[in-house]
Amino acid sequence: MQWSFVAAGPVKADLEVPAGTIEVRPASGNIVEVGLEPLHGGYGRAERLIEESEVSFANDSLRVHVPAATFRNVALHCNVAVPAGSAVKATSASADVQCLAAVASVTVKTASGDVSCDVVEGDVSVTTASGDVACNRVAGVLRVKGASADVSVREVVGEVDIALASGDVEIGDAGSSVKLNTASGDLRLRRIHDGKVNVKSASGDVLIGVAPGVGAHLDVTSMTGEVTCTLPFSEESLASADVGIRCVTMSGDVKIEAAVL
Repeated sequence: MQWSFVAAGPVKADLEVPAGTIEVRPASGNIVEVGLEPLHGGYGRAERLIEESEVSFANDSLRVHVPAATFRNVALHCNVAVPAGSAVKATSASADVQCLAAVASVTVKTASGDVSCDVVEGDVSVTTASGDVACNRVAGVLRVKGASADVSVREVVGEVDIALASGDVEIGDAGSSVKLNTASGDLRLRRIHDGKVNVKSASGDVLIGVAPGVGAHLDVTSMTGEVTCTLPFSEESLASADVGIRCVTMSGDVKIEAAVL
């Protein structure tokens, strides 16, 4: 089933799909489009679930609500087209969320769905129990909280705050302060330019790369792992350090190095 609406500009999209997939793509101009269709099998129940779903648009706010309790184990594909600069909020139990459009912000709450974004000009906030998170570029703040999740981000301009029970974290380029907290998982921060880095890990290796020409002050402790630092030392860099790195691990090697351009 398909819907279309005319927007005056960027919209606020509130998407609730219990199971299946949520795909957000660029709109053609200011035409907002919504499509709901069965993801696989169960077409009779899926069609009835679509009929009971709410799709509404008013005051540049889009709402897509698929009821959770009507038919269990019925997965839908929700395809939404929004204008550039829109804000996206998605809530799900197990649906994967894929944002292909250039949006202003992304907020996702999911139990077990994966989340992927291309370009987000503002903040990204993800709360998940066991879904992975992957982003290309986040111009604002990145916040991720999860029980079991792998996080991979190519570039973050704003601050980073990631807290996981287990899972690997890889950040390619960070422009501001980074806070990483995990019980089990490898943490890789390929390049940090400015701010503070605060890493706490019970079990897992840590790699931190410092951008060329950036001074760093280090406070690193590993109970049973090996600590290696290949940064050049100078008294001047300590006095005028652009980056403060504090890292505490129980079990795992820590390596601080000069980042590769």
